[in-house]
Amino acid sequence: MNIKRKVKIFKALCEETRLLIVEELLKGEKHACKLPKLIGRTQSNTSMHLKKLQHLGIVKSRREGKSIIYYIANEEVQKVLSLF
Repeated sequence: MNIKRKVKIFKALCEETRLLIVEELLKGEKHACKLPKLIGRTQSNTSMHLKKLQHLGIVKSRREGKSIIYYIANEEVQKVLSLF
């Protein structure tokens, strides 16, 4: 991973809502409809931040019936956050 990509990932994780999302997903996969309540944010706010995290390759999603399930996709992010 090049330095510019690392900087983008660290900047993304410096935002409180995105960090809350990632911390929840580090505990395991979560349904999109449950994440807002877990992090204390609105559905639209959570969706906006999930899109940013997906764009950066930090999280991925999969469809299960009508539900969307999110999970951590970047092992480096898992390793870095496990240090905290």
